[in-house]
Amino acid sequence: MYKIMDTAPGKRAYREAELLRTALEAFHNTTGLQILVEAEEVTDNTGHQADALVRLVAPGGDRRLVVEVKARLNQANLGMAVHQLERFPQKGLIVTDYVNPKMAERLKAMDIPFLDAAGNAYLNEPPVYVYVRGNKPIEKPHRKPPTRAFQPTGLKVLFALLCHPDLENAPYRDIAKAADVALGTVGWVITDLKELGYLVDMGKRGRRLANKAKLIERWVTTYPELLRPKLELGRYTAVDRDWWKHARLHNFQAWWGGEVAAAKLTKYLKPERVTIYIKGKPAELLLTNKLKKDPDGDVEVLEAFWQVEYDWPQPELAPPLLIYADLLATGDARNIETARMIYEQELAGLIRED
Repeated sequence: MYKIMDTAPGKRAYREAELLRTALEAFHNTTGLQILVEAEEVTDNTGHQADALVRLVAPGGDRRLVVEVKARLNQANLGMAVHQLERFPQKGLIVTDYVNPKMAERLKAMDIPFLDAAGNAYLNEPPVYVYVRGNKPIEKPHRKPPTRAFQPTGLKVLFALLCHPDLENAPYRDIAKAADVALGTVGWVITDLKELGYLVDMGKRGRRLANKAKLIERWVTTYPELLRPKLELGRYTAVDRDWWKHARLHNFQAWWGGEVAAAKLTKYLKPERVTIYIKGKPAELLLTNKLKKDPDGDVEVLEAFWQVEYDWPQPELAPPLLIYADLLATGDARNIETARMIYEQELAGLIRED
């Protein structure tokens, strides 16, 4: 059961609706099949939101699909898109501006339906089967850079705010310290969040983060593209592939991230890549654990960019929001499944406070 959202559409929702219409028209022109929009910006009875509900007109009976619109689909945000769709009992459909042949093969292998504005598509809804790839992307006007709140230093501030409840009400100086950014950064991030509807000023009652589910989504999809690459300190190979099982990080001011953190947290995942966040130089950590420099190694070491202390009983693990982002950024199906478990266990409570 779905209902149409009763909020007025903003510029972002308008752009998503335009992209959806363009992709549906391209799909019809390429295949002769029709997909009709039944509702835009819908929510189900559990509160989960989708960008649209559409109906595939098919022999033997129409099919309804929930839609996740991504202006640009890449490995960094694929995991989040899949996670969003897996919340619904109905099958999902990703709609985006362009899916290159490599991404098309990946989506097909994962059995994830998609359409793009160029007419590329994958649908497996017997008796309807469609797989089109190789159409060239359409020309688009120059994209505006993301707002300052979603630039690298802004992402640090958002991370601190999301990890530390009520930090938005602290003095700007305390927020800057927790995020490890310059004091001036906090002011324009707070201003941007207010303009975007993610921060509500309640006068004497202080400030309150709002629409946290969407804010987490935007942070998680932007972090791997804009901030994470700036944190990379090197890649390494270990002599013992299972070294992480007995290694301890507390002596090095370091924390497990990604797959290892998820394995320790859920007991579900068998890590193929080791992610470590560390303060300062990693030389002692590398020497103690016999990690050798290797640009293709399965151990990645990154700078720990936060100062805020996360209140949870896992002192050797990075905050769950970061673990969640690391997993989704891989685009791996099992990692996405594990990310969903971490979201429900550790992050869903943040959303329910809205």
